Amino acid sequence: MKVWLYTTIPENDQFQPLVRPPYQRAKSTVRYAADRLWTNLSGRLQVDDFHYQVANNLADNSNRGDIAIRIAVRQQISDAIGQRRVEFVELKWGGLTNEIVDEINDECDLFVIGGGGYVFIFGDGSGGRSFDDIPYLKKIRCPVVAYGIGMNRLMHEAVRDLRDLPIETQNKIRDLAATCDHIGVRDADTLELLNLYSDKPVSLIGDPVLFLRPIQPIATGKSISGYSVGINLAAHGWRALTTLKPLLPSIVQLLKHVQSSHGVTYTYLLHHDFEEIVVSFLRKQGIQMKVMRADALQLLDSYGTLDFVICQMLHSCIFSTNRGVPFLNIAYDQKSVAFCELLGVPQCALPHWDATIANLKSRCGELFESRVAISNTLVTRKMPLELAQKEFMQKVIASVGSSVTGI
Repeated sequence: MKVWLYTTIPENDQFQPLVRPPYQRAKSTVRYAADRLWTNLSGRLQVDDFHYQVANNLADNSNRGDIAIRIAVRQQISDAIGQRRVEFVELKWGGLTNEIVDEINDECDLFVIGGGGYVFIFGDGSGGRSFDDIPYLKKIRCPVVAYGIGMNRLMHEAVRDLRDLPIETQNKIRDLAATCDHIGVRDADTLELLNLYSDKPVSLIGDPVLFLRPIQPIATGKSISGYSVGINLAAHGWRALTTLKPLLPSIVQLLKHVQSSHGVTYTYLLHHDFEEIVVSFLRKQGIQMKVMRADALQLLDSYGTLDFVICQMLHSCIFSTNRGVPFLNIAYDQKSVAFCELLGVPQCALPHWDATIANLKSRCGELFESRVAISNTLVTRKMPLELAQKEFMQKVIASVGSSVTGI
């Protein structure tokens, strides 16, 4: 069986450096040096994400959450197929062309849009890049599956009510759904969006990473002489940085408060290489911590050693939930709020506009004291989602045809 996986970061793209022309590199190196000097003198983070990337030869291809989605989707398709061999071909989002579609139609048994924030709705209600795929998806003759896809709506701008989207966006959502033979979504907000503007049946199955098998099946190594707390902040682009920069003084105060009041040991959980600038900043502000720099599966394992996580990235919440670890998410995107509501722990997401130092200390303290109950809720609420995910995948495999799957 041959499966084309349409994914954010294909395996051959992850962690590859992006080298720019010497003139641009020199210009950005100077600009980045000036930003670092201003940061050191002012005690407030100053960084331009473009110049930071260029100066350090970085590309936006190190997001362990996106990488984990790809690994999880492959795992779950292979599990559903059983003993039969599966050959995967990976294609990066935005890579569909007429020539690629011809190749898919010649050799592909199943085309899978592999999770993540595939549907992007801007503050004015217009849609993002995924709508550009519609003409190509319509031409694919094998079953097309949207697997664990979600909707991104950034919270630093006004969020348009889903029931009041522009007609053009409504039509695009309807067209996108029509191209898919099966649709599984990661949260109730995305379910609502598709139910509002499409008659296509949609299954609520959660994010694929919720059910990613770790290397270590049992959480081990939890601290016996104190609490171990993870940190993850969002710095993977200008939008995330726009939210993070004004929050950092309060976050630093929170981390110092928790460290002094509970005697915790911190581990920074690096989900994206751009976060190195945050690691450096926190250390200069006096936050003592280890740093977990690892691939997606090793990073997932490291969550199993923690007692609690303070985070921003959605997949930090998801990694935590995978390992049954309670968390406080300082939400910069509606998807984090939607995830916490889905798992029955809405209190674990604090919108960034409410993240004053007083609110952070209060909410973090409440969650930390309730961590056993929260962990139990996470484990319990995952169960029906896992059942839905397996049932959805069996329907997908059955639709491919008995001549391919042997069922």
